[in-house]
Amino acid sequence: MTLSERAREALRQIEIPNAHRSLGDLVEDLAIDGSAARVRVKLLPAYVSKSQLRAWVEQALTALPEIETVHVEFAQTPRPQPRVPHPTQKLHFPQIARIIAIFSGKGGVGKSTVSVNLAVALAQQGARVGLFDADVHGPNIPNLLGLTEPPTVKDGKLVPIFKYGVHAMSIGLLVGGGDPLIWRGPMISKAINELLESTAWPELDYLIVDMPPGTGDAQLGLAQDVELAGTIAVTTPQEVALSDVRRGIGAFAKLNVPVIGIIENMAYYLCPKCGHTEYIFGQGGGAAEAQRQNIPLLGQIPLDPELRAGGDAGVPIVIAKPDSPAAHAFTKIADELIRHFRQKG
Repeated sequence: MTLSERAREALRQIEIPNAHRSLGDLVEDLAIDGSAARVRVKLLPAYVSKSQLRAWVEQALTALPEIETVHVEFAQTPRPQPRVPHPTQKLHFPQIARIIAIFSGKGGVGKSTVSVNLAVALAQQGARVGLFDADVHGPNIPNLLGLTEPPTVKDGKLVPIFKYGVHAMSIGLLVGGGDPLIWRGPMISKAINELLESTAWPELDYLIVDMPPGTGDAQLGLAQDVELAGTIAVTTPQEVALSDVRRGIGAFAKLNVPVIGIIENMAYYLCPKCGHTEYIFGQGGGAAEAQRQNIPLLGQIPLDPELRAGGDAGVPIVIAKPDSPAAHAFTKIADELIRHFRQKG
């Protein structure tokens, strides 16, 4: 066996977790000159980072006594041509009745916390619910649900993790918690689509998608590639958040994706000792914006330390404190969402 063949065999021995492929499957070119190896590999962004790929290749090849140095190159993703949305181009999920994207104009407004608690609240109402973490830059769903183990693979597909009545999948379950995901725009859409398609979703009434904040490639790609039943905007009452969510609503309108309504998070603080209500971030901003946009205000979530504590502990507040004002607000929003689609038929 030649050195090149032994090198390729060494790379084939490394299995990429959850991808059902070996490192050797990603090698596009391998050249050895003396004691130096040069390897060109394809990226698999939904499963493994560049740094991890480079480390695996270097470890496998330097284990061969003839190879001392390894240079790893990554195949560039071809620049995509402008896409024109068309039903035949969309990803097809016949087992999922409705896909709903949760978005915010900016980070820090509690979008992921809202996504998790809304998904669990829907499940508590008897719905079959999935939760997909598309926030590739900050995949927080595993933390908020207390998920630590990677998903299993069955028949070549990832099995979503079932917890609190929800089938959940996140890129955070596939990439090391400390690995930064530094991706260009086309890679973001590719990773989201790849993970969404490679997940073995069961029959679902709702798939809640936690989007990255802002209006960029992830939002554009999902709207063009997936048949969305609608989106929900999450904001806080102050104008700096409202102005950003306004842009998001406008972007989805241009993409012909309906905005079901607005959820105002951190709407007020209710003192647990005296019952006094304090509007820390202003009052009525979400309601005023919903009226301006002529869409419903689905609900107002209070600023509650228990929400933070539940998120840190991996227990949604609708589970941990079902009688709290915040939990009641999420239940009401779930009821509103179910009523919305029931009226649509």
